[in-house]
Amino acid sequence: MTTAHVRCGHCAQCCALDREHHDRLLTVDTDPEALLGLMELAVTWHELDYSTAGVVGPAAWADFAARHRWHDPERAERAFSLALDIVARSGPGASPGRPAAVLELVGR
Repeated sequence: MTTAHVRCGHCAQCCALDREHHDRLLTVDTDPEALLGLMELAVTWHELDYSTAGVVGPAAWADFAARHRWHDPERAERAFSLALDIVARSGPGASPGRPAAVLELVGR
């Protein structure tokens, strides 16, 4: 990934993000490739080192989802909720039977 930074005006973390990753996240509700990318990131979050990648990590996904406008807000909510559930179930000390939390988007 390149390190071109972006400011979208919606969230504080955007100014520290790789523009390509930020723009892909903004299309998870309309682009199947972006959705798959988010799922791949969630699945590999605890396996790979993303500390220098400039990506929005799971700790910021709920805030990112809430602060941006979506073409299909319900699909975006489902995508980020599923990604958060994947990370929670695959992390250290995770319980496979742990129920998912529902992500509430504000400002729809």
